[in-house]
Amino acid sequence: MEIIFVVSVLAVMLFILIKEYFPPDVTLFTTMSIFLLSGIISVEEAFEGFSNDGVITIGLLFIISYSVFNSGTLQSFIKKYLRTNNKLSMILLKLMIPVSSLSAFLNNTPIVAMFTPVVRNWAVRNNIPPSKLLIPLSYATILGGTITLIGTSTNLMINGLLKQNGYQGFTLFEFSFIGIPLTIIGILYMITIGKHILPKVISTDMLQTIEDSSKRYIFEVYVSPDSHMVGKTVNEANLRKLNNIFLIQIYRSKQIISPVPHDELIQSSDLLIFSGHIDGINTLLKNGGISLKTESNEFITQYKSGKSTLIEAVISHNSPLLNIKVKESNFRSIYNASIIAIQRNTKKYTSGIGNHTLKPGDTILLLTKENFIQTWANSRDFYLLVDITPKKPTKPTNKFIISFVLLGMIGLVVFNIFSILKAALISVVILLLTKSISPSDARKSVDWSIIILMASAIGIGSSVEQSGLTDIISLFIIHLYGVIGIYGIAILIYLFTTILTELIHNLAAAAMMFPIGLSVAVEMGIDPKIFAMLIAISASCSFITPIGYSTNLIVYGPGGYRFSDYAKVGSLLSIICMLCTVLITLSIWR
Repeated sequence: MEIIFVVSVLAVMLFILIKEYFPPDVTLFTTMSIFLLSGIISVEEAFEGFSNDGVITIGLLFIISYSVFNSGTLQSFIKKYLRTNNKLSMILLKLMIPVSSLSAFLNNTPIVAMFTPVVRNWAVRNNIPPSKLLIPLSYATILGGTITLIGTSTNLMINGLLKQNGYQGFTLFEFSFIGIPLTIIGILYMITIGKHILPKVISTDMLQTIEDSSKRYIFEVYVSPDSHMVGKTVNEANLRKLNNIFLIQIYRSKQIISPVPHDELIQSSDLLIFSGHIDGINTLLKNGGISLKTESNEFITQYKSGKSTLIEAVISHNSPLLNIKVKESNFRSIYNASIIAIQRNTKKYTSGIGNHTLKPGDTILLLTKENFIQTWANSRDFYLLVDITPKKPTKPTNKFIISFVLLGMIGLVVFNIFSILKAALISVVILLLTKSISPSDARKSVDWSIIILMASAIGIGSSVEQSGLTDIISLFIIHLYGVIGIYGIAILIYLFTTILTELIHNLAAAAMMFPIGLSVAVEMGIDPKIFAMLIAISASCSFITPIGYSTNLIVYGPGGYRFSDYAKVGSLLSIICMLCTVLITLSIWR
């Protein structure tokens, strides 16, 4: 009965994850809580993930990565590196090599979020479709993350699970035996085969088309002195319940009111700026007391002068904005910004914004104030597609300290002086003591949704094991040994993990597959590192869908990709990576 219960709960969890009804961390934490409350696992087993070495290390590495990104060194490096315009193969080579190298030591999600606008803008200036570069950017970080133990959270979590079960973990560069060949093969694939499969989408930059499109979906309405709206609030004037149009700004003399509060009083001679469809404006004009201003475009004037800021952002998997209508999300009051356009795949929506339900991967065009970037740069609700520069330029001394700390941490682990956890802890303490990162920035830099997701996934893995489900699955796999051999079983475990990763989340897939891989290894009398490595690599190598890995999701909208583009480009690469990983892993650890 316990097995039936666990299978039923897991089936519901998978359904919710696939349908994206709730953020992954909420779904997994709830699932883990159900197993705890039902008695499948104890309190200690449910929450052991929060004390797992890998989970704690990931939290510390978030802080270290943030300090590196916030120094601004990497942004200037990539801009200089892509300066010249060469053949597409050379451009891909120049892009993927440094990005994959950085991803071996730094968190890959901020790398892609930071480089996406840089790469896209560079591509547009050089008459190259951004769609030819953005999937390779994502794939490079995924491949680079397989090179070291700290390259991706999946590696660290699997390493922590090995230690938790009494086995010796991986060394820092033990993954390099597989990661380096995979990265080389992946880059060669993209510059030879992949470049021909990548779609050719001319430009998907909403910021570029804003001036040309403003006449079609940005409307300026003048409030006459005798208008019935004068003296009424925005709500009282029914400007929040309009069809097909959305009030985004008010220009009053030299004052810009954006976003517009519900209780803002309409005054004589106000210029109301709406985004949306002309039909909505025509309906509004019938009320009288207002007129459509057509002789100039104040919105574009203010935008060019820098008084209004337009920013693109990609909705994340963990966003609280998911699956609710924009008008029900209190977006303006929470973020102090207005959504004036939404892009999903290659479609742009500029009318009826309030009635749209946001999905992961949607690109939204925001009308914001100057301090928006600094306030929301580290938000987990969306990824900002802008060149994020620190509030204050990083001092040369601090830049040196940050570089020294990163290299020092790697050295401490390579020479076995400290474990990766202790080395990361020392590094964070040094950064805080030298004020290279402030305590508030350190707290903000940690992606707590990932921490909760990892810890909950470990608790779910314990539930699968404690219920006996692991034993049944492992016995079934072992019975196949006589038919398909060790290579067949290795491919089977790799494939199961890959399928789960593409459908749900890589961390959840790894945590659920680890106890099965461990049980199979114990029954067969082989080194558990074999299946631990296979599961870690397969959970990272997510190339076939945009939802399996956060970096794929970030470039989904900006690249103008369709869901099928990932399958076309990534399927063959996934097969190549699987065969190489199985062959190399069994050759080394068998």
